[in-house]
Amino acid sequence: MPVGKLSALLLAATLAAAANAQVPRGFTQQSTDQQRLESNNAVSARRYQSGVEALQAKNYQVAEGIFQEVLLENPNLADANFMMGVTKMSMGKWEDAKKFLEIAVRKSPKEPDPKSRLGVTLIKLGDIDGALQQRADLEKMNRDCKGKCRNADWIAGGLAMIDAALPTKPAKP
Repeated sequence: MPVGKLSALLLAATLAAAANAQVPRGFTQQSTDQQRLESNNAVSARRYQSGVEALQAKNYQVAEGIFQEVLLENPNLADANFMMGVTKMSMGKWEDAKKFLEIAVRKSPKEPDPKSRLGVTLIKLGDIDGALQQRADLEKMNRDCKGKCRNADWIAGGLAMIDAALPTKPAKP
């Protein structure tokens, strides 16, 4: 099998496993990221998968190091920034998490999970207004989705995640 096809298959399996991982939910924007990782090589895809596995195993320091390596080569990958943000959240490194999650939200604005995790991070940093903006974005996604889009469960879960982290419940619109 040619190296390019092997890389593509490995990357597709890697990203599918990441998309189905229990740690990050509902993050499905992969086409541009997939092309970037494929263009680098299968080593980047394997490294990324190792980071996902370390995160799932709650080996946060290992995951942090791996995602740092991936991001050194591919600083604009939305999914790698997202995974690094989740890793930093898990370590209680809220300022660091914010930086990576903001990139993930900017690169993949239609994905609910980066928004929900950024919202929680902003709450932890005391930026309730910023968190409420992320929540409002999710509410808009929820209205547009009407419970029938592929991310309906992730949108609802993201709203619940932010609501649980808020010091008081937001008023219903």
